[in-house]
Amino acid sequence: MNSDMFARLSGVMLCLAGAAYIADTVLDALAPQISPGLGVLVPVFGLVGFPGFWLSLRSRTAIALAAYLLGMLGLAGLVVVTFLGNQVFPDLTPQIAGEAAAVAGPWFLVVGVTFLLSAFLLLRVCWTAGLANRIGAFLYAVGAIPVSLPPLMPDELVAFGGVTVGVALLVWGGCSMRAQSMQ
Repeated sequence: MNSDMFARLSGVMLCLAGAAYIADTVLDALAPQISPGLGVLVPVFGLVGFPGFWLSLRSRTAIALAAYLLGMLGLAGLVVVTFLGNQVFPDLTPQIAGEAAAVAGPWFLVVGVTFLLSAFLLLRVCWTAGLANRIGAFLYAVGAIPVSLPPLMPDELVAFGGVTVGVALLVWGGCSMRAQSMQ
């Protein structure tokens, strides 16, 4: 795969992640009983899409490396968290789901804080990487606050955060695809 194809694939995957996040958030808010659990796809698509985005930033600082590593770890953790939340916990009795959440709770917190730290570091990295990247990073960081710490936030704020992160992913994905089509 050449670098142009890799960058385009990364952009497409970030757009799919953003669209899936927005759709999942809206469906969960409007009809939680019929939501198909699209949230499971978001971190998977992000893991495929973010490496090309990071390469496009061309930042080789220690902060950029830390942001990338924390971002990948956070997304990998979110694969598990979203799978449990969308596919496993809904089928459990409330008592068993509560017991499982109590056991996994500290790990969920670690994943959330890792994701949140990566979003703030990414904001720092993208601040000098062009207006669209800056806007995407700002939206991503703002949305990451309620998304990363849902037990501490009202449901409406978590939903707003999900849509905001989804829009950020669409911005970055669209920019990645546009940059490749202009070359």
